[in-house]
Amino acid sequence: MTVIVTRKPGGVTQLFNTETGRVTYKCKAESAFMLIEAFGGIVKFNQKGSMATVTGHITTLESCDVLKKGHSEYREALTVIVNAHKEFAQNVSNSYQKDIQELENKLSAL
Repeated sequence: MTVIVTRKPGGVTQLFNTETGRVTYKCKAESAFMLIEAFGGIVKFNQKGSMATVTGHITTLESCDVLKKGHSEYREALTVIVNAHKEFAQNVSNSYQKDIQELENKLSAL
C-alpha cells in the first residue's frame, strides 16, 4: 500500500491511497475549514483528528459538518479558508526563497 501525504492550508493533511483511490482529509489543528467538492461545500472539521474520506462516490465524515452556500457560517468559513491559503502560500514561498538564497550563497562561494 502506498499513501501520499500532502499538507493542506488551515491545518489539514491529505492522505491519498494510490491502490484504493481513497482520499482522507485529517484535521491536525483544533478545528479547520476546507472546500471539498465531493461534499458539495465547505467541510468544517470540528476538532483535532476529525476526518473526511472520499472513495469513488462514497463520502464519509467523522466529527465534521458540511456548510453549503447560504448557511449562516458559510461566508465566515470561506474567509477563514482564503486567509489560510494566503498564509500557506506565503510560508511555502518563504521556504523556497530560503532554499534559493542558500544555493546562491553556495554558487557565489565557487
